[in-house]
Amino acid sequence: MLTALTSKAYLRALLKRLSGFSVAAELPPGGRAEMALTDALFMVLGRLAKMDGRVTQEEIDYASQIMQRMSLTGQRRQRAIAAYERGKHPDSDATTAVDQAARIIGKRSALAKIFLTVQCEAAYLKGNLRLKDKMLLRDVAEQLGYSKCEFLAIASATQSEHYQRETIRPDSGFGQGRSFLQNAYRVLQLEPSAADGEIRRAYLRMMSRYHPDKLSGRNVSEAALKQAQEQAMAIRSAYEALCGFRKIRV
Repeated sequence: MLTALTSKAYLRALLKRLSGFSVAAELPPGGRAEMALTDALFMVLGRLAKMDGRVTQEEIDYASQIMQRMSLTGQRRQRAIAAYERGKHPDSDATTAVDQAARIIGKRSALAKIFLTVQCEAAYLKGNLRLKDKMLLRDVAEQLGYSKCEFLAIASATQSEHYQRETIRPDSGFGQGRSFLQNAYRVLQLEPSAADGEIRRAYLRMMSRYHPDKLSGRNVSEAALKQAQEQAMAIRSAYEALCGFRKIRV
């Protein structure tokens, strides 16, 4: 009983910190709840970072920021780092870790949404949401109680917020966020001055041209099919980015 009360107090305080409601909220001891959540959160972050074979300094810095927001120091921080390193290995069991965390924080809870949002934010550090990233995050979302459509909505909202922050970041000179938006227009073969309605039409036109289903039944190589899938993902990501930036309903 005491353990359950302690976990609830920890989760309430953690929610305040991670949501930004009270970043200085004092965290009581989290016990098993903290350990399970730390393991799951940082194992998935590690898996995402290593998905393309290399981990960037920006991804490491982002993980460190999350550790700070969770007030992880000393041995607790070392546990998070160890989980991050384990997550880099493709044979690590992140699925079990997420299941355990989901039972503790509750499916579809406020913390579950923040857990998923943190992972989406990490995925966008390298630009577009790649196919492997999307597949991993969709599985994580399902474990947390979210449908595919709900996951896409959360990812789209996270993407919009991420690139709007990058666009106005003082040290970026409006570079990274603007470059991403320019790339999104380029993928959809549009000019930045295009009307909102043109974005939807361009998306449908490009998907009709490049969707992998167009190759079904044909004698095509696995490489060609993978390229078509990645092209379709880039088109979808560009469309979602512009819709998020312009506040257009996807």
